[in-house]
Amino acid sequence: MPDNRQETRRIIAEVARAVDRRLAVEVREVPGQDRLQLGLTHGTHHAQIELTVDAVLAARESTVARNELRLRLKRATDTMLFRPMPDHRLAVKPVPPPGGQTMFRAPRGRGRR
Repeated sequence: MPDNRQETRRIIAEVARAVDRRLAVEVREVPGQDRLQLGLTHGTHHAQIELTVDAVLAARESTVARNELRLRLKRATDTMLFRPMPDHRLAVKPVPPPGGQTMFRAPRGRGRR
């Protein structure tokens, strides 16, 4: 069993490095279960996901399983680092000065002939 722990940690570290070189991963075992809890850190951003040990060990033999593991880590990382675009409707719009005085005069008449 200790051999599997080291192997799962190695696989997770390799996949996390492939996702992002600055992504730090902390692996914790859930007591009494066959699951791992991953703490992901990128700068000041944090996220947590849970994986089964079997899913991680399947990534050792199968490229499909490895890609699935990579996508789970990448999805968590992208969610953690996502910053929504500012809402353009909240932008401050200019208010005309009181009394209707403006710097520019409206054109009068029908224009030049």
